[in-house]
Amino acid sequence: MKLLAGAILTVAIGWAVVLAAPKPVRRPRVAKPARIETAEQICKAQGPTCKVVVRPDAPRDLTGIGCECK
Repeated sequence: MKLLAGAILTVAIGWAVVLAAPKPVRRPRVAKPARIETAEQICKAQGPTCKVVVRPDAPRDLTGIGCECK
């Protein structure tokens, strides 16, 4: 009986630790149009021949949008 009580107590303590652990903070995502606008500004600042591209193999800047200069 002591063994069963010890096992139940151990499981209860384990679940208490899991439930008491801090949860990760969810950060709100930045709106996509604002990201694209920022990327266009950054891209145009690099030169007059630069344009924003969204090809999967394009080089990526910090906003996640590609910028190609010719």
